Amino acid sequence: MDGPASAGLRGLPQRVPAPGLGRVGRDLFQYFTTGRTSLWDLAVWHAAARTEEVVVVRRARSGGEPWHYARGRAESAPAFAARVRALERPERRSPAGDADAPAAGEATKRHVLLALVHGGVAPEGASGSVYRLLPGPVDGCGPTRLTAGDLVAALG
Repeated sequence: MDGPASAGLRGLPQRVPAPGLGRVGRDLFQYFTTGRTSLWDLAVWHAAARTEEVVVVRRARSGGEPWHYARGRAESAPAFAARVRALERPERRSPAGDADAPAAGEATKRHVLLALVHGGVAPEGASGSVYRLLPGPVDGCGPTRLTAGDLVAALG
């Protein structure tokens, strides 16, 4: 470097200590190694906070297997969410097959929140909200479509 600007820099030490940089590095390491909130986490939190029963459709080659979780009488919403999130043993399982069946049977009775990877579950007559990562038949089944940002914003 030549010129008046470089002449002024010659008097500075070659290395400038940066204690904030070490902390930033530690903070970033901790952030990325402890895990981050996923869309699955958001969906479970919403479901557990809004209802006493959550149905998780586990995908299988022969169709989805609905797992039914019910909140215990003395169970808090955070404890219920943690149990569903961890996919602990459900209160009951329905046979694998048509994933629309559990939601469709209750959609006419209840307001639903569908959170899907693929938009493949499309219960007729459903009212409520749907978040889906990838498009599919659920787009035309009735519930209001949510974005990932909507799920985050609703938490507050």
